[in-house]
Amino acid sequence: MNDTELAEELANLRRRIDALESVKAIEKLQQQYVRDLGDRNWAGVARAYAEDAVCDIRHHGVHKGRDAIAGMFQADLADVVKSQDAYILSSPSITVSGDTAYGEWTWHRMQCDFRTSFGMMRVWGPWSEGKYKCRYVRVDGEWKIKDLWFRVLRPDSDDDLASLREGEVIGGGYRQTDTEREPLQC
Repeated sequence: MNDTELAEELANLRRRIDALESVKAIEKLQQQYVRDLGDRNWAGVARAYAEDAVCDIRHHGVHKGRDAIAGMFQADLADVVKSQDAYILSSPSITVSGDTAYGEWTWHRMQCDFRTSFGMMRVWGPWSEGKYKCRYVRVDGEWKIKDLWFRVLRPDSDDDLASLREGEVIGGGYRQTDTEREPLQC
């Protein structure tokens, strides 16, 4: 192997090592983000985002900039989300391209507290599954979330829940009101 080939091979190995280290750093970033969500550590959640990030989470709307994103979490969730649910990330698929990356994650929520007409009730076992689609950027050597999109997909998708009419609920695979019951389209 001549010097030119050796230099090319070394550069290739450096790129591959950087990509592997970047994937691990992004996995750590996203896992800490979800831990901070579960712990209701809103300052930690905000730190995961780049200054000019865009966040589109469920029915909370699109928020641009770290300060606006932090404000959304504080305004929409801080006084509402009080349950002790567990969150799990799985199936990461991350592609790194220099100082940018794209990743998709499956999110699982193990719910335990439900609001009822009698107050909060503890129930073991219910779950939700969602998907994160994220773009990441390396800023001063540190990976940050650049764009985040999140939706719940199962067992009842955000779209299904948003389309419910007043007084309508989903239960047992059916949309129902006090007088009407129709099967969900799967």
